[in-house]
Amino acid sequence: MANFSAFMAGCATLSTLSSPTVYSIMPQQWFNNSDQINFENNRAALQKQLVLGPFDPQQHTLCFSHVPKTAGTSLENILAKNFQLSEVLHINAPDLNRCPELLALKKNPPKLICGHHPLHGLLYQLLPQRPLFHLTLLRDPVDRVLSYFNYVKAKTDHPMHRYAATSLAEFLHHAPSPELRNGQAKRFSGYLHSGTADDETLFKVAQQTLTHCFSLVLTTGMFDEGLLLLQQRLQLKDIYASKHNVSTRFINRQQLSATDLHSIESMNQADTPLFQWAQQQCQQLIQHNLTADAVQQFRIRRQQWAQLIG
Repeated sequence: MANFSAFMAGCATLSTLSSPTVYSIMPQQWFNNSDQINFENNRAALQKQLVLGPFDPQQHTLCFSHVPKTAGTSLENILAKNFQLSEVLHINAPDLNRCPELLALKKNPPKLICGHHPLHGLLYQLLPQRPLFHLTLLRDPVDRVLSYFNYVKAKTDHPMHRYAATSLAEFLHHAPSPELRNGQAKRFSGYLHSGTADDETLFKVAQQTLTHCFSLVLTTGMFDEGLLLLQQRLQLKDIYASKHNVSTRFINRQQLSATDLHSIESMNQADTPLFQWAQQQCQQLIQHNLTADAVQQFRIRRQQWAQLIG
């Protein structure tokens, strides 16, 4: 996207024409801090802004923290359909780090912000100073690692493709991305890019973060039910969409060798209980807010919708 790259390069100049932005901390201070300090600052800020009740698009900001390979792209598209284009900002952490002024370039603060942002990320220091409905989506770590492998193996121009080209075992041996080892727990505990912590600490800190800094935590395995919960909480008018960014399946869970399965599970001793906990939380929300008939009717309507546009 050459045009976008040129725009990013010109951000510093353009930002002088924008209205000044009020930051919780100045971006330069964020760059100078350790990830753990930024994580603690972000947690404190999020707890003050968090919306636990119904979402009001006129008063609140919706932020979807997209964990890679969790069907998050499909969810992003569904959320975006319910806002005006001018109200949506999709940006990932590397781009925002290069140009923090991006949030200030919009005439009005975005109502929906989505992208890949760990909890120590700069985004959480730049959010509009208004109540925040904070949302994320977790996935079974075995399925997530397989999806990551399939995605990288299919993209011959991907920087990590050489590790996936031979076999899953080779990919797991090199583990070229921090996402492969407790990537979800590290993302929500400040350790995704630096620092170390044992599995128990990663799990407990991530669990506390999801409990106190998120309005709603969904799971990929209950995607349909999650959409219905979102429709209730966010008053969404349209929750129908095709799947996006689906990886070619070179290998699925049923084809896993016992050795490869053991490797993935060993690498995700914090992610596994974190996902199981999130799944239980989802099940409780579903039991209290949805009926089996409502879920079944939605699936029928979704299939009909898919046939109409297919």
